[in-house]
Amino acid sequence: MPTLIIDGKEIDVKPGTSIMEAAKLLGIYIPHFCYHPKLPIAGNCRMCLVEVEKMPKPVISCAMPVSEGMVVKTDSPMVRTARKGVMEFLLINHPLDCPVCDQGGECTLQDLAMKYGPDRSRFHDHKREVPNHDLGPLIETEMNRCIHCTRCIRFSEDVSGVEQMGAVYRGDHMTVGPFVETFLDSELTGNLAEICPVGALNFKPFHFQARGWEFKHADGVCAHCSVGCHTRLDHLDGRILRVMARGWDAGNESWLCDKGRFAIDGLREGRLEEPRARAVNGVVQQKVSWPEALDRAAAVLKSVKPEEVAGLASDAIQGGEELFAFQDFLRNVVGTPHVDHRLRQRDFSGDEQALTRADLLMNTPLVELAGADAIVLVGFDPRFETPLLNFRLRRAAQAGARVVSIHARQLNSNIPGLTSILVTPGGEPTLLGQILLGLDGEAPGGDAGMVAALLKGAKKPVVLLGGQAILHPEAETLRRLAVAILDKLGAIGPGWNGFNRVAARGNAAAAQDLGVVPHRGPGYTRLERVGMNATAILEAAAEGRIKVLFLMGVDPTEEALDRDLARRALEKARVIHLGAYGCEAARVAEVVLAGLAPGEKSMTLTNCEGRVQHSARAGNGPLEAKEDWRILRGLSDRFAAPLGYNDLEALRKRLAASDHRYDFARLGPGETPRACDHSPVTKGLPVTVRPVEQASGIHLVLESCLYRDDPVTWRSPVMSRLARDGRLRIHPDDAKGLAIVQDGLVRVLQGEKRVELRAELDARIPLGVVFGDFGQGEHSPRELCDDARGHGRVSLVALPG
Repeated sequence: MPTLIIDGKEIDVKPGTSIMEAAKLLGIYIPHFCYHPKLPIAGNCRMCLVEVEKMPKPVISCAMPVSEGMVVKTDSPMVRTARKGVMEFLLINHPLDCPVCDQGGECTLQDLAMKYGPDRSRFHDHKREVPNHDLGPLIETEMNRCIHCTRCIRFSEDVSGVEQMGAVYRGDHMTVGPFVETFLDSELTGNLAEICPVGALNFKPFHFQARGWEFKHADGVCAHCSVGCHTRLDHLDGRILRVMARGWDAGNESWLCDKGRFAIDGLREGRLEEPRARAVNGVVQQKVSWPEALDRAAAVLKSVKPEEVAGLASDAIQGGEELFAFQDFLRNVVGTPHVDHRLRQRDFSGDEQALTRADLLMNTPLVELAGADAIVLVGFDPRFETPLLNFRLRRAAQAGARVVSIHARQLNSNIPGLTSILVTPGGEPTLLGQILLGLDGEAPGGDAGMVAALLKGAKKPVVLLGGQAILHPEAETLRRLAVAILDKLGAIGPGWNGFNRVAARGNAAAAQDLGVVPHRGPGYTRLERVGMNATAILEAAAEGRIKVLFLMGVDPTEEALDRDLARRALEKARVIHLGAYGCEAARVAEVVLAGLAPGEKSMTLTNCEGRVQHSARAGNGPLEAKEDWRILRGLSDRFAAPLGYNDLEALRKRLAASDHRYDFARLGPGETPRACDHSPVTKGLPVTVRPVEQASGIHLVLESCLYRDDPVTWRSPVMSRLARDGRLRIHPDDAKGLAIVQDGLVRVLQGEKRVELRAELDARIPLGVVFGDFGQGEHSPRELCDDARGHGRVSLVALPG
C-alpha cells in the first residue's frame, strides 16, 4: 500500500487511490466541481489543483493516483494562485443572478467564489449567451450558468444509461445539452439537477418555491417502491416541498428515481381532512367529531358476527405500525380471521404451504447483484418497477454478467447486452420447466437450452421474479420452478443464494412480516384459524356473506384486479374507510376516518431485501387527521379487549417482539438492518406445469405503471405528465391490420364489457398481444378483467377521432 504525506499528515491507501480520495480520508477538503464520487473521473474543472513535490506545475488531484513517498500540499501559495485563476475564468461568463437562482445558498460555485474568487471582475466585454433547452416537466434549464463540469453527461452515460446529454463545440463555444431537442425520457432525470454544482439544471416543479436555508430537514425512506431508497425531506411551515437523495451505498447510493423525488406534490391532493359519517339510514356523509366517528365505526363492527367482518389494507403507503395494528385489531379485538393486502394477486395456492420469509423476498443483497454472472429476469421489468434495483443490474451487466429476460414483451431496457426471450402470456412456467429439464441432462434446445447452458456455466446465478411473475395465474408454480432451478445449480445456500422475489409495492414485505394475510400471523407464525384471501373476501362481500368491509388506505375499485367484483362488494357490504385520500370506497363508506400520508408520520418501511427502516415525520397533514394506528387504538377502546399499546414506542416494542428483525435495539448508532436476514428457502415442493390454454382473440396483459401505482402518485400532477396511463400498447402490424393509428381511439371489447383507450404503437409488443396499465378512472382496462385463471382475451375496434 502506498504511503504519502498530505499537508504534513501521513497516510497509507490502496493502490490506485486518487490524491483527492486520500485527502478525504484525512478529513482534508479539496474544492472541486466536476468530481463526484459515484461518477467517472473527468478532470476538466481544474478547481482541485494541488501541489506535489518534484512536479513543476499544479496537479489535478481527482485524476492523479497516489504513489509511494508522494508529498502533497493542498493550500500552498502555488495552489491558492492556481485556484484563484480557475475561479476568475469560471466567473467570466457566469451571470450575476444569485438572487433569483434556485441554487442560491446551496451553490458550490457561490461558496468557492467567496473563498477563492476575486472581489471584482477584470472582464468588461459582453458575456456569452447560451440558449436554454426544454428537457420536459422535471428539469428547468438556465444554461448561461453552466460551467461545463459534465456531471450531467457522465451521469446519463454511466448511471441512467439514457445517453441524451452531451457537449458540442469547443472552448468558449462549448455548450451542454441534449443531442436532439426533446424531453429526457430517463426515469432518473431528477438526479441531473441534484448533481449540478451550479444553477444550470434545476427542479422545475420546485422552481422559485423556497430557498435552501429556509428548510428544515428530516431523514426519510421512500415508500413508492420496494427498494427503500434513503431520502432527505426538506420541509417548510409544515409542508414537504422537496425530496433529495440521502447517500446510502448499500441501497440507492446517491440517486433517486423521478417517482420518489417528484411525486411529493400528490401528498396534498384529494385529502380526507376530517372524520365523516352517514346519518342513520342516510345517504349523505356529514362531518362528525372523532368520538362520534369511532362510536359509529364500533357500532357497525358490533352489528354483525365477527366472522362477517373482513379487512383489506394497502401495501403501498402504510407503515409497519399501521399494518401490525390493523391485523391486531381485526384478529384480537373484533375476532375475525379475514384480513389481507394482496388485492392484485391471482394465485393464492402458496398459502397452503408454510412458506418462509426467504420464499417471499430477495435473498441476494442489492450490493451483491453486481457480482452475479448470470441473471434471469422472470416477468420482471426492473427499470419501470424498481429503478434503483435496475441500476444494480446495469452495473452487473457492465461488469460482464449475462442478463436474460423472460417476458411477454421486449423490455424497454438500458441493461447492456440484455437477451430477451418472448413467451405467450401465461407461458412462463412452461419455459422454466424446460430449463429445469435442461439442467437434468435433457436437451430441450432453443431458448430453454440456451438459458440452461448459461446457468450451468455460471458461478453466481441469480433469478429475479418480478411483478408479472408475482401476479401470474400460476405464481406459486413459477416460484417453485425458480427454486428448483437454483437448487439444481447449488445456488441456494449460505454462500450464495440466487433466489429473489421482488415485490414492487412499497411496504409489501412488512405486510407479509406482520401478518396482514389470512393464513399467517406476525413473524410468520401459523394460525389455527385461517381466514379468506383478498379475492375470496370481495366475492363473499358481493354475495352478502361478508357484511362489513374495513378498508385501510385501500380502494378495491382502484386496487383489485376485478373492478366489477370490487364495485359489487362495496355496494353490498357496509364499509368503514380509514385512509388519507378520498376515493370511491370513501364516498360509499358509512364511516370515514381521516388518516395521515407518508412523510406526515413516523413510519416503519421494509424493503425488498427485508431491511426494516424508520422514516421520520417531516410535514403536517390536515389538522383533524390522525395517525392510522392511533385511530385503531382509539377504536379498540369501544371493545372488550383494547389494543395493548398507547404510544409509538410501545407499539414498536410489540413489533420487535413479534419479529426480531423489527428490534432496533440490536443495532448500533448509524447502522441499518442486515439485508436478506432470512431463514432458508423452502425446497423440494412438487411442481406441476399446466399447458397454456389456447383461445381466440387478442391477449390483454395488464401492467403497473411506474409513475401511477399508489394513492400518492395517482394524485400527483407531475406524475400524471410522465405516465403513459390510459394507453393501449399494440404492435404496429396488428394496428395496421385493424386500421388503428398512433394516438387513435380504440374500443376494447370483452363480452358485454368495453372500454375506449388511446393507442400507442410499440414494436416491442408481440403480435397478438396488447398491453395496458392497471390505471384509474372509468376507462381503465381493468374494467375488462374478471378472469383470475389467465390473461383475458379481447377484440379491438378502431374508432374515429
